Amino acid sequence: MRQHGGVRFGLILLLVVILAGLAAGGFWWWTERHREYLLRLRLKPGDTLRYAYEMNMSAQGQTMQFSLLLSMKVLKVQKDGSFVIRTQVESGMLKVNGASMALPNTPPQTETYRPTGRRVSSGRVASPLAEFVETSYPKEPVKIGSTWSERQKAPDGSTVEAEYRVEGRERVQKRDTLRLAVTVRDVSNPSAPVLMLSGHQWVDLSTGMAVRVEGQLHQARLPWGSTISMEGNVKVRLLSP
Repeated sequence: MRQHGGVRFGLILLLVVILAGLAAGGFWWWTERHREYLLRLRLKPGDTLRYAYEMNMSAQGQTMQFSLLLSMKVLKVQKDGSFVIRTQVESGMLKVNGASMALPNTPPQTETYRPTGRRVSSGRVASPLAEFVETSYPKEPVKIGSTWSERQKAPDGSTVEAEYRVEGRERVQKRDTLRLAVTVRDVSNPSAPVLMLSGHQWVDLSTGMAVRVEGQLHQARLPWGSTISMEGNVKVRLLSP
């Protein structure tokens, strides 16, 4: 009888431990699902970030590979909290149908960004790739499952819309990040939107800057209105803090 009682007690204790573990896991999951994050750029003068860009694509029998290294240096933080950032292309290579060429040197560009990540510069031209790589954060805090979108219109009348969804929190390159699902469409014709890019961004919670970007190319709208299908991918990764 004592032996059976000991066995029953051991099983009950094991059950209690399992239930406690499940309760703790459930509480953690609930907490993570409801935790809010205020996504903002948090940089200081002198901060420099270096990125490696890669793009591979093929369309209508043509192939292209594109790679470059660029640096972004914070020159100044203004009184309204916006950031003056200088972007410099350090090196680049373009390969078209197997033939390679170095990209020409270009002068650095200095632009101002609001704390939400949106560029202040006027006259910005809508670019599907820029909309995919860059993110303009919403004013309110986000949590897992939150969604938002942004539209940019170019002088030629084309309109690009980027949609974002917070999927989860991950540790990437020793940094705490939020993983965002990103979809970019050309919505110049609202009745026939064109899916151009889709993929993910991993945003550093401490700086608001991207740590990694990965996406797939789908279609492109030509200037005269028709579209072409394409295959390829885009990758961006942070090389240094």
